Amino acid sequence: MARTVHVVPHTHWDREWYKPFPVFRMQLVELLDGLLPQMEADASFAHFQLDGQLAVVDDYLEIRPGQRDTLEALNRSGRISMGPWYTLPDEFLVSGET
Repeated sequence: MARTVHVVPHTHWDREWYKPFPVFRMQLVELLDGLLPQMEADASFAHFQLDGQLAVVDDYLEIRPGQRDTLEALNRSGRISMGPWYTLPDEFLVSGET
């Protein structure tokens, strides 16, 4: 029986984890600097899931403000999904009040 494999291009982005925020942010910039031109040039690259948070978009646009129109166009056309949260929920917080 043949099996179908679905590949979902995406990122899970930790703004700060085992490296400081500025290091991770520059890795994000490198990722998106490669991804956006590739998506613009190749219509067969149909979709990319940019995590579930919008903070990464702000982080990227602080460094590359000129890419706002490109990101917005790809998002409006349904080729890049972003959000719905500003930052992802953290299940390890001490309580719901934190």
